[in-house]
Amino acid sequence: MKLWVNVCFHYVENRLSDFNQVIKTLNQIDGVKIIVNSNKNFDDNLNIHVAENLADPFHLTWEHKKYMQSFLQSHYTHFAYIEGNILFGKRQMDYWLKTKDLFERNNMNFIPALHRIEKDFENEIYSLDCTRTINTFSKLIVEGQEFVSIPEPYQGMFVMDKDMVEEHINSDYFNLGQKHNYGIRESANLGNMYINVPPTFSHRMMTPLQDFSDTFVHHITNNYINNPHSPHAKIKVENLFV
Repeated sequence: MKLWVNVCFHYVENRLSDFNQVIKTLNQIDGVKIIVNSNKNFDDNLNIHVAENLADPFHLTWEHKKYMQSFLQSHYTHFAYIEGNILFGKRQMDYWLKTKDLFERNNMNFIPALHRIEKDFENEIYSLDCTRTINTFSKLIVEGQEFVSIPEPYQGMFVMDKDMVEEHINSDYFNLGQKHNYGIRESANLGNMYINVPPTFSHRMMTPLQDFSDTFVHHITNNYINNPHSPHAKIKVENLFV
C-alpha cells in the first residue's frame, strides 16, 4: 500500500497548530505522499499547491479532484482526501485496508466507514455527525464481524483505491456542485458513498461494531461539542448504539 493524500487547509494563522498535528499524524503512514491545497504558501517544508482564481473560497475543498488522474497514472495504490483539522493516521488506514479486503472477499460493494469524533475537556469522546442514537437490530454479519449502516454517514474525508477513484471520476460526484442536500464544501467529501449503492441500503458506508474505535478520526477543533446551538457532538460514542 502506498498512500497519496490531498489535504485541504485554508490558511489562518491560529489554525496552524491543529494543522501541524494533522500532518504529523499522516506521517505515521510509511511512504505517504502529502499535497496541501491551500490559499497561501505558508510553509516551504510542505508540498503546498496554492489555488488561484477560485470563484468562491468554498471551492478550495474541490481542488483535490484535479489530482485524481495523476494519481491513477502513479505508482500509488490509494488516494485519500481530508480536511485540515481531521486526524487520520496508520491505525485508521490499517482498519480501512483490512475491512475493505473483508468486503471484497465476500463480493460486497461496501466501503469501510470512518467516524468523526470530538473530545471535551475531560477527554470524553462524542460522535460528531450522529445526532441521534442508532438502532443496531438490523446488522450485517461478514465472517463473524458485525456492521451497521448508520443514518448519518458524513465523515469529512474519504479513502479510495484505484478502482474507486475511476468509479468516482465517472460519476456526478466528481463534478463541482451541491449533492444529496449537503452544502458545497461537504459535497466535496462524499466520495463514493452514494454511488452504486447495494439494494435496500441508503449508502455504501458500513460501520463495525467490534473495534469501533479503530474508525475514529478526531475533528480536533472540537468546535461543535461546546456549541449549545448545534445538535452535533452531543452523544457519547459509548451510548451511540442501542
